[in-house]
Parts: sequence; C-alpha cells; structure tokens
Amino acid sequence: MATKTTFSINSKTITKVFQDLFDSFKSSRLKVSSKNGQEYLNISLLLAVIIGIIFPVAFIVLIMLSLVASIEIAILQEVKEEDTNPKMIELK
Repeated sequence: MATKTTFSINSKTITKVFQDLFDSFKSSRLKVSSKNGQEYLNISLLLAVIIGIIFPVAFIVLIMLSLVASIEIAILQEVKEEDTNPKMIELK
C-alpha cells in the first residue's frame, strides 16, 4: 500500500525554518585556536557570519591562515540536555 506525504510551503513553515536557523546560530560559537590549545578567537557564530558578510576578506584570510598556519577552526554548539531520569513520587 502506498503512502502519500504532502508538504506545503506557507508563511508559517518558512517562518519556523528561519526561527530554528536563527536559534541554531545563537547557540553556536566560532572558535579559532592553535594546535597546542592557545585560543585566538571565540565569538558567536551569528556575529562571525555578519562579519563574513560585511568583510568577506576577513573570511578569506581566516581560511588561508588555517591552510598555512597550524590553527584550528571549530564551530561549537551548546546542546541542552533534558532530564532523562524520571522522578518518582511515592504516595502513602
């Protein structure tokens, strides 16, 4: 038996996608550090994207530095863990 899946695009779904993307950017950070652990830059990913759009040369320089020098570029995302241990209440 075949199933039919319908996906409609409307303003509500588009708004939700952009809101989820913005929330993902807010909870992520861009970290630039050396191989031995010295941290050079640790900023919000949203700020890094804005800087990359306004100053694309900075983005190109960062990529070239990662190729030539021994630096690491990492995107860190904070993951909120939900409480998986259910609490039991004993009634007497």
